[in-house]
Parts: sequence; structure tokens; C-alpha cells
Amino acid sequence: MRQNNARRILSYFFDRRAFEAFNSGDTSKVHEFISDDYINRESQGAKDSYRSKLRGPAEFEDTVKILRSAFPDLHYEEHAIISQDNKVVFVGNVTGTHKGNFFFIPPTGNKISYESVHIHTIGKDRKIVEHKAIRDYLKFMMQLGVIKPASEFEAYIKGCKGVG
Repeated sequence: MRQNNARRILSYFFDRRAFEAFNSGDTSKVHEFISDDYINRESQGAKDSYRSKLRGPAEFEDTVKILRSAFPDLHYEEHAIISQDNKVVFVGNVTGTHKGNFFFIPPTGNKISYESVHIHTIGKDRKIVEHKAIRDYLKFMMQLGVIKPASEFEAYIKGCKGVG
């Protein structure tokens, strides 16, 4: 029981440090909590992208750099951190202002605010070894102006997503 409790506290500590790096942009201590074997499942979708080949602290640092250059006031607000075995789940809200290029999307000046869930796996080296996320992409893309609801459903979608 003690070992499981200690692992839970350790996991919580590393998860919290990861989001502090996103909020501040400071990646100088990433190697202390991101494993050399770290993989971000979010960056693996674009197979031809240089990001699909990144691993370890370099991948995490690149993600922070990309997000903070697009959203300089990026902020992750913690609603809950849940830990079980070697998994740590962050539930929160992401906010920011779109002031720089976000991949193919030029700056809009729009504010964003959406819910997200991040699942981290803690490896044998007691560092974060894997990241997966669940986000409200519909709300996020609507806030950026990338997608618009179909006209016959516009009032409903804007109402349920709190956009517009």
C-alpha cells in the first residue's frame, strides 16, 4: 500500500510539472520528468511530419514551443488529477489567445477556451513515458473560426458548445 501511495504522489508531481511547463513556457527542467522514451500520441497522426519522429524531452519541448508561439498566454487550469497504477489523468480547461501560426492556421486573435483530458503513463524510470489526449476539438476549431456549423443546426451547435 505504501509503495502504491508513494507512486501516486510521484505521478501527481510529474504531471503537475508538465502542465507548469506549458503555462510558463519554461522547458529547462523537462529532462527531470519526461523520459527519453517519451512518445506523444498526438503528434503521431501526421506520418510525414517531422513531429512524428520526435521522442523524449525533444518532443515535449517542441510541443511547448509550438503551442506557446501560437498562444503566448496559453494556460491549463487543473480541475482534477486522478492517478491509478502507472496512469495519471489531468482534467482541465485550456485557454489562450491565438496570436501566432498554429500549424496551418494563421493568427486570428480569437480567444480559446475548451475542456481537455490528458492521460500520462509513468515509466519504469519514474518519468512520463507516454501522452494521450481527449479534447473538445469541435469547440476549439469553431473558436478559431476554422469550421462553422451547418446553417440549419447553427443555433443548436453554438448553444451547446458555448460559441458565438
